[in-house]
Amino acid sequence: MSQVIEILSSLGINSTVYIQFGIFFVAFICMKFIVFNPYLKAYEERQSRTVGSQQEAEDLTAEAKKQEELYSEKAKKLNSKISEIFGEQNSKAKKESEEIIKEAMKEAEKETEKARKELETSVTEARKNLEDHIPEISKDIQSKFVKM
Repeated sequence: MSQVIEILSSLGINSTVYIQFGIFFVAFICMKFIVFNPYLKAYEERQSRTVGSQQEAEDLTAEAKKQEELYSEKAKKLNSKISEIFGEQNSKAKKESEEIIKEAMKEAEKETEKARKELETSVTEARKNLEDHIPEISKDIQSKFVKM
């Protein structure tokens, strides 16, 4: 032990070292309660909020992906239903338009046939009228030739 004391004295360490250690411990304890503990609490709180926020963000992202998948499935189903309804209505409309066109063609044929019959009747009547007037016209023509 005397050798240790000699080494310490040669380094310039004397009995004031105990006072210095006491001051150090008092200062350390004061700093611990005033500075270090509040800093560590704030650091731990920030860590817990950051980690909690990261976890919450990951959870929200996963939930958003699930909702997006559900939305796409529902959108596909809805689009297929709309396509079916559109196809059905389109085929109904084509059938109806074909029926309307057929009816219009039949009506047009009837009207054409009616007009054709009326024309034939009027042509026959005109011929009869002309045949009735042929003798008079021929007499008029002969009289004009004879006068010449």
